[in-house]
Amino acid sequence: MKFELEKFKQSNVARIFIAYAVVAFGMMQIFDYLLPIIEAPLWVAQTLTLLLFLGFPISLLVGWVTQRSIISSETEAADPEVGYAHSLSRQKLILIGLGSSAIFGFLGFVSLPYLLDQASFSNQAYVGDNLSQQQLQRSFRSTLMLGETGRRTIHNTRSDIAITADGTKLAYTYGSGNDQYIRIKDLTLPNSEREVGEMTTDGGSGLLFFSQDGEWLHFMNGGSLGRVRIEGGSFQEIDSRIQALRSGFTAFDETIIYSNADDGKLYKVGVAGGDSQILESMVGSPPERAYSWPRILPGNRYLLVTSSDNELQIGIGNIELHDLETGEIKVLVQSASNATYLNSGHIIFIRDSDIWAVGFELDSQEIVGSQVPIVEGVETNSVFGHAGYTVSDNGKLLYLAGFDMGATLSSGQLTWVNKLGNTIASESDYGSFAHIRLSPSESELAFTRFDDGAASDIFVWDLDRNTLGRRTFDGKASRPLWSPDGSQIFYSHETEGLRVVAANGTEQPRTIFSSQDSSVTPTSISPNGDIIFDLGTPRKVYMMDLLSANTAEQQAIELDLAPQIQDFHASSISHDGNWIAYSSSETGTPEIYVRPFPDITRGKWQASTTGGFAPLWSNSSNELFYYRSPNFQMKVTYSLGPINENGDPGYIDFETPEDLFSRATTISPTTQPVWAFSSDRDEFLLIEPTNSANESQQVLSSQTNLVVIENIYTELNSLVPVN
Repeated sequence: MKFELEKFKQSNVARIFIAYAVVAFGMMQIFDYLLPIIEAPLWVAQTLTLLLFLGFPISLLVGWVTQRSIISSETEAADPEVGYAHSLSRQKLILIGLGSSAIFGFLGFVSLPYLLDQASFSNQAYVGDNLSQQQLQRSFRSTLMLGETGRRTIHNTRSDIAITADGTKLAYTYGSGNDQYIRIKDLTLPNSEREVGEMTTDGGSGLLFFSQDGEWLHFMNGGSLGRVRIEGGSFQEIDSRIQALRSGFTAFDETIIYSNADDGKLYKVGVAGGDSQILESMVGSPPERAYSWPRILPGNRYLLVTSSDNELQIGIGNIELHDLETGEIKVLVQSASNATYLNSGHIIFIRDSDIWAVGFELDSQEIVGSQVPIVEGVETNSVFGHAGYTVSDNGKLLYLAGFDMGATLSSGQLTWVNKLGNTIASESDYGSFAHIRLSPSESELAFTRFDDGAASDIFVWDLDRNTLGRRTFDGKASRPLWSPDGSQIFYSHETEGLRVVAANGTEQPRTIFSSQDSSVTPTSISPNGDIIFDLGTPRKVYMMDLLSANTAEQQAIELDLAPQIQDFHASSISHDGNWIAYSSSETGTPEIYVRPFPDITRGKWQASTTGGFAPLWSNSSNELFYYRSPNFQMKVTYSLGPINENGDPGYIDFETPEDLFSRATTISPTTQPVWAFSSDRDEFLLIEPTNSANESQQVLSSQTNLVVIENIYTELNSLVPVN
């Protein structure tokens, strides 16, 4: 046997055998990497791998044939015994071939499931205790192209996305203007997608969430929470009163838990509708505390929630664990938002536009180990806590690559629009800006300019000369407001309160109202010098006489306009100083109301009828403008009653509101106001969500591609071990 083995080692058969083994191993690695990227079915990989195994005996035959040819040519004139010493008999080679076929065929059949990453080809769900099998598999990244989806007005992101628990179906939003749709994509079938829902143009539409059984897709449709079967069908309304427009919801066991936009608290409602009930954990919670992005944990008893200091910054807070049975609350992670539990024993969450992970023991409800970033560069909105990611129970993670859109909500193009909604002209843009205010002469524009989304200062743009001037320099100024004569600009300071600076930049800023509340916001000034501002959570409105203004807080008088003032929606004084318009949700829906000014007790009139906020008076006609949604601009005409004996206006009579036009703007609580009205031009100035007038660049930037990570559990177990 030793002699025969030596002869085999010296033969050409052995050399070809070894070379084929090396090549086959390399080909298997290529199959494992390449085939999932092109979405090849599993049977293709299995067939190719089996052919490689069956190729071993063929390689032996080739080696034997070439060996015999070499020997014949080399030993024609030599002793036959010499040639035979370097060859094998035909009978022995046949036995080796048959034995190799049997051995390698058996090995291929047994080991094939372990040599290929089945998670890359299969959409079988792995949940519960089957994680040991997942750990044997490898993860990889690919790109899923969705095309031109437009932008979601409410969060300024390209699309809302959601994936079913088994990882087989993806839902996403697309469209712009009046055309808003939801599309379902079958991830197991290439180029398989269909529309399942049509949404209103209200910016609150979207926020997709699948039911646990994967049969229903829940989403916001305007101001209504509803659902649709993933196979298609009509929209089934659950509740039209729910205002979970910014902070999402979770669906389980025929129950919806959502964050109410009116008070920032968590409520539950059945999928069949009915009255909403506040959660037990909300009883006794501080009024200023807001709760968002609820996500149910396995077992449907515990809830992951983002908790923040106020409703205006729901993307900045802590990750809490809420017990739905006892109402107990436990803080898990600080300075984070939008958390999701994974079956790998981890919690993933958003921090600084990155996805982080930390171990979490479900039985004890305790954090395990350190917090580690696992994915960098996710499209987010830090103001609202929105994040463009979704993950299935079997570890398929999809996300929109990008950055924080919250700090650049108002980055865009300044556009002049007439009352019909037609574009008249586009002005130059100066980067990320918000809070636009035309001067009384309408020749200058004051605005807040952001520096990389962090620092902000007041700038003045001369529209006639097309020149730009800076008025503050400490990076803590925002929300400018012109004085009646245009000589001064009042603004909010992050640490000082309410400040004023000369409009021409010739004087240093000074404080006129001290406050440690960074949310102090000047909204309007009357012709006789009464300034209106709001601050605090919940918002309260104050009036102060600028002629006697100083740093003494008692100089400000609270105006009891309504029990629930809409945050940062700019109470506005009319051009004659006799009326104040504001938005209040005292009836459950934000509406525009008008009161006499400064004596607000002499009456109240409702101007809007179907919702409204951000009122804006015309300076030249009896018209009041407002938003009905982030896209719809409205107008209501009014007439005034006679002046009474005290010189006060008698009453104001509003006609039926009219639709002006629908134009997408970057309106939000943090950017308002994003429009102004020029009486001289009879036109509106809007901030529209675009940074470039180049159409090709706009189309390119609007293309939405998802990054797909197959079997994220493998990376988590490596980067964030829980054992």
